[in-house]
Amino acid sequence: MSENVNIDLSGEINATVEKKGFQKYVNEVELLLQHVRSGAGPALLMGVLASRRPWTQFVATDNFKAPPSLPRLSRRFYRNVEYFQANYLMVFLGLFAYCLITTPLLLIAMVASFFGYRKLTSGPNTWKIGGWELTKPQQYAVGAAGSMALCWLAGAGAVLFWVLGATVTVVALHASFFDAEALPASDDPEQFPMIEQV
Repeated sequence: MSENVNIDLSGEINATVEKKGFQKYVNEVELLLQHVRSGAGPALLMGVLASRRPWTQFVATDNFKAPPSLPRLSRRFYRNVEYFQANYLMVFLGLFAYCLITTPLLLIAMVASFFGYRKLTSGPNTWKIGGWELTKPQQYAVGAAGSMALCWLAGAGAVLFWVLGATVTVVALHASFFDAEALPASDDPEQFPMIEQV
């Protein structure tokens, strides 16, 4: 009745441990940076921008109405953010370009930082400070510190908070007051189910 079964269990096991919390976020950012470094960043951006909705639909004043209830506000907000995400990205990029044009010192600082980074990554550069030769990571650290100092002097912090604040305000107001029922029906009606009180 009983048979001896021999199973070969030799080999290597590569178990991936699911990351949680902050480590999961760091891994996702590292993966995104790998895609950007490999040249997929512009393709990803173009893919998002290709889903842009017509501006006439985005700014149609007939569709702006106050939400009748809090559950509908929630559903409307999520539906609009999902539907108009490329338009919201364009609003952010437009506000960012406006800040660069109206703050020429920041534009100069960003261009100088970009060309400094290109010079640093263009080849085997050796920097000597005093009698010490800097390694590549030390060169990157000096370049990053110089770039951050230059951007701080140009007022990048104020511009960043202004752009983010203006973008969040515009997106929140548009997504809250644009009537989602005026949009074409989505493929999945349960994607944003109605939240109701019981």
